[in-house]
Amino acid sequence: MVIKTKNFGNIDINEENIYTFDCGIPAFEDLKKFTIIQQEDNSGIKPLFCWLQSIEDPETSFVIMDVYDIIPDYNPLVYDSDLESIGEVKEDNLLIYNIVVIPQTVSKMSVNLKAPVVINLTTKKGKQMVVKNEDYSVKYYFYEELKKKNGGE
Repeated sequence: MVIKTKNFGNIDINEENIYTFDCGIPAFEDLKKFTIIQQEDNSGIKPLFCWLQSIEDPETSFVIMDVYDIIPDYNPLVYDSDLESIGEVKEDNLLIYNIVVIPQTVSKMSVNLKAPVVINLTTKKGKQMVVKNEDYSVKYYFYEELKKKNGGE
């Protein structure tokens, strides 16, 4: 299936990689179908960022990341009722991503730890969930951690 996107032009996606968000994403409740776009290169290194792209609106995509790459002990606690809405959860059938904001001043980029995007690979259903963890912030600034991880000063 070919979809139109603002950032990547027309791209061919496998329909198996379309995820349904019954409630949409907060502030984008009318958009229900999304896919994940990863820019791969020949290095074999997993990219830090990818995009949650709306199938229905080429203008709407969110930069997302696997936050475990910078916070290995991230442990979002969610409500059982939130998990029920995406289907039976097993340890090996979940994708957990977090939405990233990258402003013009890149050193001020942040990731939302309070509301991860959770996708059940078996049911192809997703939801952005608010976690119970009080210590997780909507704006977690991680540029310095990223720099250290990549050998910067």
